[in-house]
Amino acid sequence: MSEPTLMVRFKRDGKWPRVKAAYGQRGNPKQGWILTGIDKDGNEVHQELKDPYRYEIRIEGPSGTRYKSAGVHAVDAENMRREMAGKKAVKDAGEELGLVVVDPADLLAKRVELRATGDDYIEYERKKNALEAMEQSRVVIDEFLSMTKLRYVDQVNRDSILNFDDALRKIGRKPRTIRNKRQRLHSWLRFAGVTDPEIFPPKPRAQKELPQIYQRQQIKALFSVSDPYQHLAISLMLKLGLRDGEAQHAEWTDINWDDHTFHVQCKPRYDWSVKDYEDRLIPIGDDLYAELKEWREAHPKTVLIIPTRSDRPNGKLLAIVKRLARKAKIECGKCSNCIKGVKGQLGCDEYYLHRFRATYITSLFRRGVDPVTIMQYAGHADLETTLRYARPAAAEDRIAAVSGIDWEGND
Repeated sequence: MSEPTLMVRFKRDGKWPRVKAAYGQRGNPKQGWILTGIDKDGNEVHQELKDPYRYEIRIEGPSGTRYKSAGVHAVDAENMRREMAGKKAVKDAGEELGLVVVDPADLLAKRVELRATGDDYIEYERKKNALEAMEQSRVVIDEFLSMTKLRYVDQVNRDSILNFDDALRKIGRKPRTIRNKRQRLHSWLRFAGVTDPEIFPPKPRAQKELPQIYQRQQIKALFSVSDPYQHLAISLMLKLGLRDGEAQHAEWTDINWDDHTFHVQCKPRYDWSVKDYEDRLIPIGDDLYAELKEWREAHPKTVLIIPTRSDRPNGKLLAIVKRLARKAKIECGKCSNCIKGVKGQLGCDEYYLHRFRATYITSLFRRGVDPVTIMQYAGHADLETTLRYARPAAAEDRIAAVSGIDWEGND
């Protein structure tokens, strides 16, 4: 069997090819470079990638070739490869002598507790600044552990997941809610090392519902109690359809002031990537353009558009929106968090960041923008996802049209 090989997997023309990583003269991998061939003099030909990429380690074994994810940093990936190569060399040498070589790490391995993996997963979400997803995952993890009484990862099986679904139904959770919780559960369990596909039952069927959007009076109320910073943060999500992480990592260099466009792109300096590595350009409306211009003139030294005081990505956007809803006195008053008086990141359930994005996409549909264009602006992987946001116009916009119909045949 050959030694583990450092590979680069990158996206180009909708595909994800794998190519060997390029190494410098000192034997270390060159960040973002690939080996493309050998020239006529026998020298390696290297190419710097402009495409989104990540590192993988190719492992050849008796059962075939497999790839292990190694992150986006070349040095870390190479260290992982060297460690694997060292263990393999020791094992091969032992087998030649008829010895059984056991990795010490295997001897030290302990039974993994679910709660520990849950804490690690929450911390993983926090480091990604995916705070909305983090809070939703925290609720699902707590519910699963409480309802199933499981303690260890190796106790998770198909029945325990189905029992979780059943327990949620018994306390009145709707099919759509159960399906969404199952999605969170699957992500956490895979993170915890539960990889056998047979363990995961098909997700519960749920009636397809339209994504929730903000009504005009809600948007107006939120803006009315916002300071200029909060106003701009909401505008980025509402008027460009940005996701939480996209808004947090939005930089002034993403704006093309001449073309009135905003470029959503990966930010390696923050170890942050666009979902599915899909860069995209979004047109900036005149009102947002003017707001951005004014804010830039007042803050000429910042790198990020809506940073913290230390010019770092602001992971508290969700808390800001929920606090504004409370300040504007427009909380629903009927969700579990309102009834319990929960504040901060877990305020009123009616107010969450993705709802701005849903409002943006729905508004484009209502203005007659074609679905393919909307798909590109939203950064969706397929048209089916985009079409979920197509919905009838608001009732008040169509009252006159409906009122003009001669229902009783008098004309």
